[in-house]
Amino acid sequence: MPGPLELTSRYGMRTEEFSALMKHRVLEILLVASHYDAFALEEDGQLTELVIEEYRNLDLNLRYAPRFVRASTGAEACELAAARRFDMVITTPRLPDVELAQFLARLKEVEPGVPVGLLAAHAWELPWLHELRESGAVDWIFLWQGNVRALLAMIKQVEDRQNADADILEGGVQAIVLVEDEVRAYSAYLPHIYTEVTTQTSRLMSGALNLSHRLLRIRARPKILLAQSYEDAWSLYTRYSRNILGVISDVAFPRNGALAEDAGLQLAREIRSLDEDMPILLQSADRSHEAGANEVGAEFLWKSSPTLFDDLRSYILNHFGFGDFIFRLPDGTPIARARDLKELLASLASVPEQSVVYHASRNHFSAWLKARTEFELASLLRPRKVSEFASSAALREYLITTLTNYLREIQRHVITDFDGSSYDRFVAFARIGTGSLGGKGRGLAFMHKLLASGELDVPGVEITVPQTIVIASDVFERFLDDNDLRRLALEPDGLSDAEILDEFRKGHFPEPVRSELTRFLHVLREPLAVRSSSILEDSVYQPFAGVYATLMLPNSHPSLDVRLLQLLEAIKTVYASTYFRHSRAYMGTTPYRIEDEVMAVLVQRLVGGHRGDRFYPTLSGVASSYNFYPFGSMKSEDGVAQVALGLGKSVVEGFEALRFSPRQPQVLPQFSSVKDILRNAQRRFYALDMSRSDIVPGLPTDANLVHLDTSEAVTDGAAAAIASTYRRSDDRISSGLSDDGTPLITFAPLLKGRILPLPDILTRLLPACANGLASPVEIEFACDIQPGLGHDQLFQVLQLRPLVVEDMSVEVELVPELMDRALVRSEAALGHGRRETISDIIVIYPERFDRAATGEAAMVIDRINRTMREGGRHCILIGPGRWGSLDPWLGIPVSWPQISTVRAIVETDFSDLPVEPSLGSHFFHNLTCFGVAFFANHQHRQQGWINWPWLERHQAIETALGGALRHLRLPTPAQVLVDGASGRGVILEGPA
Repeated sequence: MPGPLELTSRYGMRTEEFSALMKHRVLEILLVASHYDAFALEEDGQLTELVIEEYRNLDLNLRYAPRFVRASTGAEACELAAARRFDMVITTPRLPDVELAQFLARLKEVEPGVPVGLLAAHAWELPWLHELRESGAVDWIFLWQGNVRALLAMIKQVEDRQNADADILEGGVQAIVLVEDEVRAYSAYLPHIYTEVTTQTSRLMSGALNLSHRLLRIRARPKILLAQSYEDAWSLYTRYSRNILGVISDVAFPRNGALAEDAGLQLAREIRSLDEDMPILLQSADRSHEAGANEVGAEFLWKSSPTLFDDLRSYILNHFGFGDFIFRLPDGTPIARARDLKELLASLASVPEQSVVYHASRNHFSAWLKARTEFELASLLRPRKVSEFASSAALREYLITTLTNYLREIQRHVITDFDGSSYDRFVAFARIGTGSLGGKGRGLAFMHKLLASGELDVPGVEITVPQTIVIASDVFERFLDDNDLRRLALEPDGLSDAEILDEFRKGHFPEPVRSELTRFLHVLREPLAVRSSSILEDSVYQPFAGVYATLMLPNSHPSLDVRLLQLLEAIKTVYASTYFRHSRAYMGTTPYRIEDEVMAVLVQRLVGGHRGDRFYPTLSGVASSYNFYPFGSMKSEDGVAQVALGLGKSVVEGFEALRFSPRQPQVLPQFSSVKDILRNAQRRFYALDMSRSDIVPGLPTDANLVHLDTSEAVTDGAAAAIASTYRRSDDRISSGLSDDGTPLITFAPLLKGRILPLPDILTRLLPACANGLASPVEIEFACDIQPGLGHDQLFQVLQLRPLVVEDMSVEVELVPELMDRALVRSEAALGHGRRETISDIIVIYPERFDRAATGEAAMVIDRINRTMREGGRHCILIGPGRWGSLDPWLGIPVSWPQISTVRAIVETDFSDLPVEPSLGSHFFHNLTCFGVAFFANHQHRQQGWINWPWLERHQAIETALGGALRHLRLPTPAQVLVDGASGRGVILEGPA
């Protein structure tokens, strides 16, 4: 028996299942009518337009609106039918050139299987036309009553009959059986029933799903199956009984070939003997049948009632599951009402237990859900019997748990259009606006799709994306236009960053955007991350990682108005960062103009936990499916990850982090000895300062972040799952925390698969993402580990982007004589191919360099870079530490615009500190996208060598930092050769 937690693995097929419905469509219709009849039907030649308008009014998919081809004679119709395929033929009784029976016979010869409908204009024609129906010459007879919906009803009858077996028996679609033999009656009933069912289905679908899913679900609207005899009705009922919403039946209709005045009563009696809860509505022009209807447990409608169709509509709403779910006591007293699943869930928690048992025992919940095309949820509830549960409280708990998990699942992998009236904690990913999601938004949207398959499930772990809304790019463009801000793109040097931010902060958002963000904040009271998602970010060969602003908000002020103001100001800051000097300089190194950039914004629930006045996750990280620096027996395709305690700023901006391969998590070069662990273990981490709830960061954007000693995380308990203990007495490190030693952040418990199987998660996730993108990938993630057992841990993906790996088609052969005369040689080089127009070298000598001067070194390099860019020259950069790190003690904190003329970087150790490569930072990602050759030359790894004496002998055109930095100009351009297959590279003086 399925349990309440078994939805995830099934959910991935739901879209495909809906897509498979309604395979047979009536798209091309041959309308055969005399000129006058055609004029009457088409209303001055507008029949196709009228049908399309009706599809639009009913919120049907216009893609499937039928098209009409008209023939005015029988001969013309047969010629058309022979020349092309039609899905249906509709004819009027009178044709100018042939008797109707002869035409129908000829048509069946030309196109034997085509459904044929006969449209009578007058009721007096029906008796003689009935013989044609009995003979099988026509499939349907309808009475034209001046309403285009009669045509739609005939078309839908053909589609419903053709799709019934596949959609109802295999797809679980529901059906309504209409039993009526009188043409005038069903010609009136069917248009009303179709209109009501389609309208209600459309209304029910619009609440929580996007347009795509709503149109898919329209396919799953209930079928209307018309029966014109007792035998036909019984056949339909017995064939589809498990998926019938209800039966609407006349009382008098044929049985055993003759009119039976009580056939409807007999049918209801037979159905009731098999299903005491099936809704049955009997209708007749003879009011004396009402007592018989009540006796067999059916309701009754008088056909001559002036409110017949209103009464029919009310019955469909109240009994077929389209209306509100009305909770009742066993005596029928109404006590609560639910309009949708969320209200049903809320009511289940509060209504009396006897009401829950009353409805569950009669399958009212599953019937109501089926009308809403929630077939999976209904299938979980319908097989369960009340007697299976130990108590009514256990039954209630099962219903609540099942509905809660289902609501979470259907929203978890769907990108919805933001709807303030229905937005709640179950909506995982929603969009405000109609424009692009931007690069980060696209990546997360694709991650949603991957996770929906269920193939990435890891026992004990829920892999998901934080609750997110995307403010689409059209909102940005309107904001620029409404506030006259496009002029900033024309003033490249006119304003400082602070002045640009001031201009944006003066702007105003449209009221609908403010209203939707207000609803979002009303639901979400947790800290928020406000991230850029420009259309150029995270695309292959468009390296804009880390260029634009990201802000963190406590979102904890008691006033909703203040929190809204803070969020709007944060969004404006992200918008403004498009025009900041750094962004302009970066854009100048690409083929794009500042006007080409369009910004969307992600607003995400920040991953982490409250720890006093601080908020941060247990760990954040970056993982790549391709390892540019494999070690030992590692392979590049095994991937690599870097993790750090706290917010991800530590990793993506080049601070301390632990590097490991998910397939070999115990191979840790930087932790190869106790001494290495003591030297390389993370010392500080980033957290959001929750005590400052009344400010919004501007410049700098991280003004409300705090950089803390890791001992703080040990004290507040966050480090318990990732820490080890060093005991000085025996110079030993053991996994876990202990009172008799010094705590260290080593991640040893996680790398061993305890609590959270991090290596296993990444081993599954990275190849799946790479396969989906058809490219190596990089993901950012975060986890806040919750202690204790009995619940799943959350692994949350924050970003997915493609990772550039060099084209290996260019042949590079590094023969021994080249290696021997190399100026620089590396066994851990990144890139592939040749770079041959490099005339300058900027070198920093580790033994002369003071690590306190890294910021000054960045400014000198920036100045030299501008001069070389103006002269069209390129350079090689050689120096210690992590290039691009924002931690000035670990490397030179340059950004890409400051080194845009660089074609190769050589990274080596400080004289007093070996460092790990820059892998995982935004800086490193951008280097790979720009095709900069990268040479790791770390002596403690024996990765290569640098000819320092040659560099020393060469005359410098400029020196700085007391001779620690030298700018060399070469008489002959240097050659950079990298063999990406072996990871080896050389830099040569002169040609190869």
